[in-house]
Amino acid sequence: MQAGKSLKKINAKFSMIQCSFMMSFSAIVGFSVVLLQSRNFKSSEIGIILAVECVASVISQTFLGSFADKHKKIPLKRILLVIMILSFIINMILMVIPSEFFITMFIFIMIGMTEYSATGLINSLAIQFVNIGIPVNFGLARGLGSLAYAAGGFIIGKVVTQSGPESILVIHAVFLIIIIISVFIFDKPDSETAVQESVNIEQPENNDSVWHMLAANKKLLYFLAAMILTFISHGMLANFLPQIVEHVGGNSGDYGTAMSLAALSEIPTMVCFSFFMKKTTSGKLVMLSFLFFFVKSVLFIFSNNIYFIFAFQMLQILGYGLFVPASVYYVNEIVDKNEKIRGQSLVTVASMGIGITIGNLLGGVILDSKGVPAMLIVSTVFSFLGFVIVFLSIGRKSKNNI
Repeated sequence: MQAGKSLKKINAKFSMIQCSFMMSFSAIVGFSVVLLQSRNFKSSEIGIILAVECVASVISQTFLGSFADKHKKIPLKRILLVIMILSFIINMILMVIPSEFFITMFIFIMIGMTEYSATGLINSLAIQFVNIGIPVNFGLARGLGSLAYAAGGFIIGKVVTQSGPESILVIHAVFLIIIIISVFIFDKPDSETAVQESVNIEQPENNDSVWHMLAANKKLLYFLAAMILTFISHGMLANFLPQIVEHVGGNSGDYGTAMSLAALSEIPTMVCFSFFMKKTTSGKLVMLSFLFFFVKSVLFIFSNNIYFIFAFQMLQILGYGLFVPASVYYVNEIVDKNEKIRGQSLVTVASMGIGITIGNLLGGVILDSKGVPAMLIVSTVFSFLGFVIVFLSIGRKSKNNI
């Protein structure tokens, strides 16, 4: 019986997955620009490569979310395990391919369809326990994941300074091995409990499309629109942070430090998230996170040395650090019970997919044509628009709440 399993054991194993995944992410996402710059790609080319990677992620996550919702007898951990093994193989290929634009773009498309698409499924590993009454501490696990991301970023930054950017892929391979092991040993809900729970959920009479789902749930639609706008801004600030750091006189080591500070600042919020949920609603916490995304983008405009960058990176304590757990719980509350995995996948599609895609494309073009200051101003405009939409929409009563 599920009740016989130790909640502490489940939390520990889920935390291990979050930590190993975020360390892997710190390599292939956090340092992808550094790697591509070392292979002599221009900012606009890097923007295109990262953008098509995100497009591939959008397509893949939409498919995976729908697939997991419709095939509940296939354990999520099995789907995730296949994805991470494929990610390891792709990383090995990336080590040996030539620095040719279209070949590199194809490999990053494969990364987008595998590792980049795993976030929603990993979140759903915890939510599937929550939905059957097992209170997995998502905030704590994700907070430890941020600590791992910070540690990974700091370590990689130092290694890259000493050994060169190609070492990123070696470190990434090691992290991928760890996450494969972590997923393999993770407890799935007892088949008797989880499958019965999914069978008891009323299945839709027809295969509703994502568009039908969004048309029927305006609150989700507005939330996704706000995320796209905000993550256009976030994508510019995060993915082109190496250029921002260089603009104020920093180097690769400073970039690693800046990335680590941002990740470390997320930890208190994520660890204490369950306390915040007792005091207020997930919707209000989402609104607060969007406000801090906007504040950070404004302050970046006025940063003229690396220490300002370090300080403003820590605003993620109530920006991205609050957004991650708040958005997971908020979407879990507003979508129908037979669409919860697809709902979580759409969050990742809108934010890390569509939003980051546009941010990568637009940021790369602006950097090559107008420079860092212009990109920061455009970033702030998008962040402001995202905040306005989420502020106006979440406060409204909706008949779509479940």
